[in-house]
Amino acid sequence: MTESAAEQPTPLASLHMARGGEAGALDVFAGQPVFVLGRNGVGKSALVHQFRTQLGNRAIYIPGARPAYFDSESLSLTPATRRGLTGNLLSWDTSPDSRWRSISGTQRNEKAIHDLFVAETQYKIDAANDIKREGASSSAIARLQSDSSPLDRVNSLLLQASLPVQVVLNEGELQARRNSQIYSLAKMSDGERSALIIAAEAIAAPAQTIFLIDEPELHLHRSISVPLLKAIVTERPDSAFVISTHELALPAETANAKLLLIRSCEWERGQISRWEIDILSNGDDVPEDVRLDILGSRRKILFVEGTADSLDQPIYALLFPAASVRSKGSAREVIRAVHGIRETEATHRARAFGVIDGDGMSGENAARFREDGIYPLEVYAVESLYYAPEVIQHLAKDQSRTFGVSPESLVKAATQAAIKAVAELSVRNYLAAVRGERRLRELVLSNVPDRHSIADGSTDRVTFDLGNPHPTEMATISEMIRNEDVNGIIARYPVRDTPMLKPIANALRFLNVQDYEKAALRAIGATPELQTALRAKFAELSTLLN
Repeated sequence: MTESAAEQPTPLASLHMARGGEAGALDVFAGQPVFVLGRNGVGKSALVHQFRTQLGNRAIYIPGARPAYFDSESLSLTPATRRGLTGNLLSWDTSPDSRWRSISGTQRNEKAIHDLFVAETQYKIDAANDIKREGASSSAIARLQSDSSPLDRVNSLLLQASLPVQVVLNEGELQARRNSQIYSLAKMSDGERSALIIAAEAIAAPAQTIFLIDEPELHLHRSISVPLLKAIVTERPDSAFVISTHELALPAETANAKLLLIRSCEWERGQISRWEIDILSNGDDVPEDVRLDILGSRRKILFVEGTADSLDQPIYALLFPAASVRSKGSAREVIRAVHGIRETEATHRARAFGVIDGDGMSGENAARFREDGIYPLEVYAVESLYYAPEVIQHLAKDQSRTFGVSPESLVKAATQAAIKAVAELSVRNYLAAVRGERRLRELVLSNVPDRHSIADGSTDRVTFDLGNPHPTEMATISEMIRNEDVNGIIARYPVRDTPMLKPIANALRFLNVQDYEKAALRAIGATPELQTALRAKFAELSTLLN
């Protein structure tokens, strides 16, 4: 076997389908979701159902013909009936009727909640046994504090979908909590229950499961279905997903996606015998005629910097739930995407906006960007949102209840630790140099003559007389350090590249920066006051997107 062959991933399954006049196969891989697209009536659900009949118990099938309710307030599925349900589900799922008729749909819903309850209970029991065996040095203690139990992960998915409800273990069963009210899962809204069932299925399933989901947007607004499914796919990189949908934003906003575009199908004796299918590499390849069949009213798209797993996308999705948030890598790509869509608005039904890092940009340059629908942060980068004073204070209050110390002492410790880290001469030098370089670059570019001056010869020689901004920046950051202005430093400088953030996380009793930022994201999603405070940094954009 060659080295290149050895590096090829192994598919979890090979799904067979009749394409045109010949048989075809689709390999599905972990971490590479497949989206089935097409106008109504071309056989999307039938194709997903056919895949279900091929996979047996390796698949979890969430059919389109499914209810979003429970039969009673307290769920009745027992371990014994759950074991018996496994065989029944396989029989029901492979029945041709399951494509269009709900067969024991409420039992499917109970099964998802039962499996989540079992997974959460086992997680806590395993941790307790580890602590009992290993004592105070057990890694299980940190595991319990890391908010990574099955229930924590489901609640994180609900928050990323901007749903203001969480699931808690109360009086021996899983219940819903909104603000301070705790109530039966049966009393959740249709959309909340639908989202919870999909999330519970995804989190409680074993590794290398193949999820077959038909129209996940049923009962869900697109501002919820898109971030929910994207978060679920990200949360389960060990599993495969085949998702039939009318929501073009799903494949467009999901990394490594493959698309099956169904154009038509043929029927024989009441069943589809073959499909006309194009296999596309990404959502941008969907033909315009198909887009027009699928898309509804003009949607708002917010392009941001970063990648699918960076800090930018999830926080903007929480702050602007009415927009479809897409990561484009660099500021240059954000600008290009916004300009491209705005220049061709007559051919589609989207309105584009962009957010880019401030990077020390002058107010004059920022104003020019805003005229084109691109909104530079008034701060240096997105870290200023995650480490805003309101967020730090909110998390300090949460941590104070866990660790029995005052929130004020935690905030003070975080401030002092951050200042100590940034006070190092090498760190100050670096931050001042980066800020100075950005300022010089902007000054040079703003003084470059335009093409008309160059062409008519009115510009004979271009000269720049720029002073070195480094001493001034060093004085500025030193003054901020003396004043313990952590917020000002984070707003002005690229602190992600320094050792400043880890001490803040540790002082607030988080294991690392990643745990802090996950907790910040959950807090922002669950706290309208934090969302309001952070949206205030985007006053004009907030008005346009909400």
